[in-house]
Amino acid sequence: MANWTKAAAVLAAVATVTAAVPAAAQKKEAPPLPEVFAKVLDCRAIADPAQRLACFDAAVPALAEAQESKELRVVSREDVNRTRRGLFGFVGSGFGIFGDDEDEAEKEEIKEITAVIKAVSGSAGTYVFTLDDGSVWAQSDETYLKKPQAGKSITIRRAALGSFMASVEGGLGFRIRRRN
Repeated sequence: MANWTKAAAVLAAVATVTAAVPAAAQKKEAPPLPEVFAKVLDCRAIADPAQRLACFDAAVPALAEAQESKELRVVSREDVNRTRRGLFGFVGSGFGIFGDDEDEAEKEEIKEITAVIKAVSGSAGTYVFTLDDGSVWAQSDETYLKKPQAGKSITIRRAALGSFMASVEGGLGFRIRRRN
């Protein structure tokens, strides 16, 4: 009987601690939807078909207007991935603009990119690469490389402690950092 009493006391303590932890800490709350979009979704809950249609007829033009005025932006997963690729190399890439689902963001984190070199400037140990996506990267170590040529492919991957390593067409690896 004493074991049951201890078990009940432990359960009561766990329930008290769980109740004391804010709901947001237990499960991340989704950010609130934009009002103009939420109004469209709210129409789905109306049971009467005529009232539901009237609700949609009132809400959809406001949604379209918000999209046309760029107050509200609808983006595809492909657009998000393209933007993430464009931000590759910047500290804090993404800046939280893609939502708060950390597990999903972690799964889709870009670990490397391959691009075509559009232009190269500088000299051995100080090369600056302009890539076909418009990004500019600078060699950040003293590794001696034969001057890479425009048109060659370059692979840039995440390395230790927020640094990046690059290689031109599978050649010698060197450290590189994003300039713009």
